Amino acid sequence: MAAWLVVVSVLFNSGTLLAQQARKSTAKEDHTLASVRDNWPIHMTYYPSRLKENAAVVVLLHTKGGSRLIWTRKGGLAESLQSQGFAVIAADLRKHGQSKPTVGAVKSGKKKGRKKGTTTNLTKGDYGRMITSDMEAIKKFVYAEHQKKRLNMRKMAVVGAEMSGPLAVVFAANDWAKKPHRDAPTVAAQTPRGQDVRALVLLSPQGSLPGLTINRSMKFLKGRVAFLICVGNRKAKGPLKNANQVYNYLKPISKDASKRVNWMNPFPVQLQGTDLLGKQLGVENVIVGFLKKYVGELKDPWRDRKSKAS
Repeated sequence: MAAWLVVVSVLFNSGTLLAQQARKSTAKEDHTLASVRDNWPIHMTYYPSRLKENAAVVVLLHTKGGSRLIWTRKGGLAESLQSQGFAVIAADLRKHGQSKPTVGAVKSGKKKGRKKGTTTNLTKGDYGRMITSDMEAIKKFVYAEHQKKRLNMRKMAVVGAEMSGPLAVVFAANDWAKKPHRDAPTVAAQTPRGQDVRALVLLSPQGSLPGLTINRSMKFLKGRVAFLICVGNRKAKGPLKNANQVYNYLKPISKDASKRVNWMNPFPVQLQGTDLLGKQLGVENVIVGFLKKYVGELKDPWRDRKSKAS
């Protein structure tokens, strides 16, 4: 099993990268979105980028039972990414963090007494709607910011931890499956509707969720999206097995570092998921270095994404 692991800390460990942030920005905005299919309130914190239409955008997703606070704390990954020029979104998916609606709120938007058990009673349908409703609402927000030239949605990445790993994978596959608007005679000239997720960072990803598998999505994304998988490898049979399973979908891996886009980085700890953060393990440096290389440095210029037929 150890032979399957590939350490990438030499390539992506930027050492004092986060300590030598040249122009640190602390501006942030809180937003509440309505999920696409059922109007579930999705709370998020948005960190605009100083790079405007040249900025890549990173969406940060929490673990089961967690919230966006793991990303938005002072000195956390959201601030670090913003200081490096990224636009950043940290979201609470349904039934997590602040995204816990009251009775009747889903249909009317009015507060009428809190639902019981909304934090832990996740169903198969909830996981599916996190992808097709919650994440699509976030993508609509990204589109709106793109049209305002506050970021470049063509350079998008998602960071998922444990539960949100499979969610990020399936969302990315759905995004890549979107066909462009039929507003020009050739595909190259048509306005894209998707294919914007260019990189995924998965922290101790689960291999599946109730009603949700990732095998087809992983095979579809191979060669289209760059992957970084991080996991603790001490006394971690289950998480390590899951991480290897996800990584194996990406094989064969190029031995040429200049052409390689898929990486796995084990850390010598028992910690998993977002618990890997804030422990001076260098995880944040690895993530930022990966995202700068595979998303931030992409040469895709900003373009109007409104269909020419509308």
